[in-house]
Amino acid sequence: MARDLIEDICKKSTDYKLCVSSLRADPKSSSADKKGLVRIMLQLSLARAEDIYNQTLIILKQPTEPILKQCLQICRDTYDLAVSRITSSIKYLDENNFDMVNDGISSAMAFSVTCEESFTEQPVRKDPLKARSDDFFHFNDTTLSLLDLFK
Repeated sequence: MARDLIEDICKKSTDYKLCVSSLRADPKSSSADKKGLVRIMLQLSLARAEDIYNQTLIILKQPTEPILKQCLQICRDTYDLAVSRITSSIKYLDENNFDMVNDGISSAMAFSVTCEESFTEQPVRKDPLKARSDDFFHFNDTTLSLLDLFK
């Protein structure tokens, strides 16, 4: 039954394959209801945000030029905020406050864009977090699309 539920809700997402593979990889999904599956996606999103935040800390410990360091500090700060917003979104989901879940995920996505944009300002620098940030944004877009199930 849960397998059918995963497929049913993922058909409504913006990325069916990502949704299905993410949920099936979590053993808790087999017994989860619709809200539980969205909670799993939020937890996976949180793990991605924490990973990027931790990656910025690792890179910042290495000797880097001042402009790159500034960009990474922006990313560190924005992903710290993203972690906080996604954590709050999980609590809001538990309270059935879906508008606030939407706001939290949307904010986290905006923070990832702020990070990426810091590397495109003059002087332009190569973004060592780009692949992770792109994945984070896309994953959250997929998660956000699942909130339509609660309208």
